[in-house]
Amino acid sequence: MYPGVVLWWLLFACWILALIHADLRYRRVPNRLIIAGLAGQLLWLLAALLAPGWAYPPRWSGWLMALAGFLVAVPFLPLWRRRLMGAGDIKAIAVLGLLLGFAPLLVTLALASVLAGLHGLLYLAVSRVWALSNRARQIPYAAYLGLAACSAVLIPWSSPWYSWCSSWCFTGS
Repeated sequence: MYPGVVLWWLLFACWILALIHADLRYRRVPNRLIIAGLAGQLLWLLAALLAPGWAYPPRWSGWLMALAGFLVAVPFLPLWRRRLMGAGDIKAIAVLGLLLGFAPLLVTLALASVLAGLHGLLYLAVSRVWALSNRARQIPYAAYLGLAACSAVLIPWSSPWYSWCSSWCFTGS
């Protein structure tokens, strides 16, 4: 295996763990973390483009899919304007889109939404019995995005998830 592949996976895992930690502990995603993820991936891609012998990230689907994944965050902006979602969550979606590409990001969003929904249901069930703090009501969506991204990158390309996602994304059916 190319040593750069191991390095990319290590950097990806560290960024994801920092994302999960920040959102679970502080219910905030620091801009420094977003900028680090964005700059790291862009520098990696620039090196792969310009430096001979430097490889693109593992599972790289191309510039167009990375840009499409990055732009998936745009439809979430109205949720931020209505204060239904944090800006850090939307920025994390954008960086994950650049890191993973379009189809893996859709799988990530689906898994993270299920986790966030379970969080909400658990909150509703428990709040009927005990009085919970306002912090317990806040859903750490970026942390669930991180967990889902770890799961999504481990799903083989040939799995039914990716087959469904790719057919839905590219054929409109």
